[in-house]
This record gives sequence, structure tokens and C-alpha cells, in this order.
Amino acid sequence: MLDFAIYGILIFFVLVGIVASIYTVMMRLVRPGALGRFVVVIPPKASEEEVASLICAARLRVGLMGDISRSEVVAIDCGMTQRCRLQCEAMCRELDHTKVLAPEEFLKQLTMHSE
Repeated sequence: MLDFAIYGILIFFVLVGIVASIYTVMMRLVRPGALGRFVVVIPPKASEEEVASLICAARLRVGLMGDISRSEVVAIDCGMTQRCRLQCEAMCRELDHTKVLAPEEFLKQLTMHSE
């Protein structure tokens, strides 16, 4: 009975490894070297908890879609309070490849990258 449990666990981990490998190969084929930019628009009346959850959810989506080191999450400040802005900036310092920009700064960077 114990042998079946051990083999069952071993087969489970082998299957998980195969699925993860196939997923990684497929993501490399779909997005071979593209620098992705994911934009999170923070609503003006967002609470501090909503800001944190929006940024964390965007980072999680980037992680699920492929290589985090080649992607960037940009949170656009559309009138959030100073307290929310400070918390958002603190979160962005903790998370790599994440930053907060005003709409003007975002448009400036967008035009710089398109040239």
C-alpha cells in the first residue's frame, strides 16, 4: 500500500514538471524576446488596499504570462491621494520592474519608446 502512495506522488510531480516545461516552451514561442509593458490605471477614488491589490494582481498576471524580468508594470496615477501615492511608490520599490507614473510622464515615456 505504501508503494502505491509513493509511486502516486512521484507520478504527480513528474506530470507537474512536464506540464510546467511545456508551458515554459509555449510561452517562449509566443513571446520570444518582447519587452512587455502592462499598464494599471489607478482610479482617483481607490483606497490604499485597492491600490495594493491592483499592483499585486498585475505583477501576478505578468508572472503567469512569462518572464517577469523582461516585463514592466506601470501604474498610472489618475488623481489618487498623496497617501495612496506614497504607498504605491513604496510597493513599487519592493517589486522589481514596477513603477508609478503620472499620465504626462507615461505619455512622455511612451513617445520616447516609439521613436
